[in-house]
Amino acid sequence: MADRVGGATGVHPHERPITRAASIESAVPRISGITGGGRMRVWTTVSLSCLLLMLLACGSSKQSPTSAAQHSISGNWVITLDRQANPLPLTYTGFLLQTGKSVTGSLKLGDGCEGVGPVAGTFDGQNLQLNVSEFGQDLSLTGTLTSSDTGGTFLGGPFSTLAGGCTGASTGSWTGFKVNPLAGSFHGTLVSNESNGTVNVAGTITQGANIGASNSSLSGDLTTTGTPPFCSYVTTASITGTITGTTVNLFFFAPNGTQLNFVPIVAKLSPDASSLTAAGYQFQGVSKTCTGDSGSLQLSFP
Repeated sequence: MADRVGGATGVHPHERPITRAASIESAVPRISGITGGGRMRVWTTVSLSCLLLMLLACGSSKQSPTSAAQHSISGNWVITLDRQANPLPLTYTGFLLQTGKSVTGSLKLGDGCEGVGPVAGTFDGQNLQLNVSEFGQDLSLTGTLTSSDTGGTFLGGPFSTLAGGCTGASTGSWTGFKVNPLAGSFHGTLVSNESNGTVNVAGTITQGANIGASNSSLSGDLTTTGTPPFCSYVTTASITGTITGTTVNLFFFAPNGTQLNFVPIVAKLSPDASSLTAAGYQFQGVSKTCTGDSGSLQLSFP
């Protein structure tokens, strides 16, 4: 007892309190032949190795899903061919569907053959190779995603095709851009060419799922807002239609199922899907006084 000081603390004057660092150091196995500073170096190496593994694990978990999502070219495309021997460009529209590196789809043909051509190819996140079948005549396109475009929105490169039933042999360059989906709420106007004034409208449109077809379905509803004109050709309507590239075809139906426009409203969509414009609509007559109306349509999203 004479060798102890400090009263209730019970700490020998030549003993050091056990610190957190000393406790951690004692947890490192005492490997035979390694003592003192050697054990400290082993502990430091183990700690740094664990920290590095943790950082690598966090980094990979954050980057991989994002990278895969950014480099998909699935969607609605407009592809333009600029031919070396002919100044008239050709435009193809339709939907591409990417699964892994495989690309399939269908394009509305833009040259001498009317119809739809199936598409098959590959895209590895940077380089694209596509073949479009045009009734036995294959159109081959290769392209590269620009370094600044990680979203898979703009592509371009060379193309070639041999002579066939649709067109002669041709080479040149092509460019393509992806059109944003047409979906959401809208507001806009129907402006009459028949002295029926301007009708304000609002509603919603939904674009169908991408199944790799040359077009996708549209559905929605429309309601007039504000004071209606004397001849109310549209008050409440359901909407059906299709979209391929930036070309939209719309039909309006009354609540009783009557088709209001006897020809489709052919409209153009901006690539960012923020506005839809049609130079002409034609509504059928609803009475002896209101014999029909024609005019322009402008819709904005949202």
